[in-house]
Amino acid sequence: MIYNQVVIANHLKQLLIVSSPFLDEYTALVCPLCSDVCCRQKHGLYRENDMRYLHALDIDAPLRDATKPDWGPCECLGPQGCLQPRWLRPFKCTWYFCDQLLAALNEGPQRKARRIITSLQEMIVLYNALAESFSDKLQNHQ
Repeated sequence: MIYNQVVIANHLKQLLIVSSPFLDEYTALVCPLCSDVCCRQKHGLYRENDMRYLHALDIDAPLRDATKPDWGPCECLGPQGCLQPRWLRPFKCTWYFCDQLLAALNEGPQRKARRIITSLQEMIVLYNALAESFSDKLQNHQ
């Protein structure tokens, strides 16, 4: 079972790496113009499934500054966007698309948008499969 988790996590990581330039192209157009930044500290926190993904990759989650207010800008938000590589970010940071970002996808080249959507759908399947594999592991040990 552990082997499957490592394979799933590595596949997910590769998808995140490959899709990142396409996603970054859209966020570079939309995010600098935004007056209400989506990247809040509370959204950049790792959740249980994020931790499972990182565990399968044998990576510790980056430490977060507990003194930062939840509603404030994410500590990883830099002048050009997120300071972390996409594969290391909490999954919510990858799959969340605000209305302006969705509009940019809809108005841009549709072949590229379909490629991004297909990749995101595959990531969601892998992310859920990883979560299920940990659940199965827990049930088998009870």
